Amino acid sequence: MIIDSFDAIFYTAIFILPGFIVNSVIDATNPPKKQNECVYLLKCIFFSLISCAIYSWLYKIVLDCEKISTSLHWILLILISTVGSSILGFAIAIIKQYQWIDRVLSKLKVNTIHTTPTAWDYYFSKQKSSFVIITLLDDTKLYGWYSNNSFTSSDYEERDIFIEKGYIFENDNWKEDSESEGFYVAKDQIKLIEFKKGE
Repeated sequence: MIIDSFDAIFYTAIFILPGFIVNSVIDATNPPKKQNECVYLLKCIFFSLISCAIYSWLYKIVLDCEKISTSLHWILLILISTVGSSILGFAIAIIKQYQWIDRVLSKLKVNTIHTTPTAWDYYFSKQKSSFVIITLLDDTKLYGWYSNNSFTSSDYEERDIFIEKGYIFENDNWKEDSESEGFYVAKDQIKLIEFKKGE
């Protein structure tokens, strides 16, 4: 096979693409740590190397096959890169979520640093339903129900929160506010968030 300038660009893209896909899948399913662009790029290159090594046998089959057309050849290479790296990304994400490596190391008496960057990310990544009491800076208390339709920001600069349903707390009882469609609290207004069990 003769590699021209277009082929060189295409194969370079095929090598770089998997790392970005793997990283994107991991970040979408696990709270990402804050990192600079250089570290992020190195991680992408590292994941690309792993992906290319795992699927090298598939790449070789496609590259050695002379019976398929050039367009089909490119499509197959793209499919291997995107689908393969997505599978790899989900596998790494599951390992991170269930902390399998940390559990193995803890059994070996090796202390590790938690992979979740902040307590905020740790709790809200569980997506656990509960009643919440939000105390504002002026000590005003807001009562609500945090569940699937609520939202908390994963951006380091915006730690705001949306509660899907407001409640009224009277005589030690939680009463649903029938007119409430939720409420938003900005990051610089939050003093304390308490979570209460409830159904």
